[in-house]
Amino acid sequence: MLQTLLRLVAEGGVHSYGDLTRRLSIAPPLLEAMLEDLARLGYLQAVGNGCGGHCAGCSMGGCSVADANQLWTLTNKGARAAAP
Repeated sequence: MLQTLLRLVAEGGVHSYGDLTRRLSIAPPLLEAMLEDLARLGYLQAVGNGCGGHCAGCSMGGCSVADANQLWTLTNKGARAAAP
């Protein structure tokens, strides 16, 4: 399921926690644990305390997961792992 989450993030755009929990059919606490695991393994990186919703000028490359308190983005390792 971690690989599926990586692929969803790599699709591009900013994904909300709600969108990902629905697409993966999981509860928010499990999503948070998965994001933390992917970060610990070097596939995602936490970026501050959210982005403020300025997606048009985002320097993160458009591959991220955001909620009101946290923004996660793919690392180079994560992008390579998610590539087909």
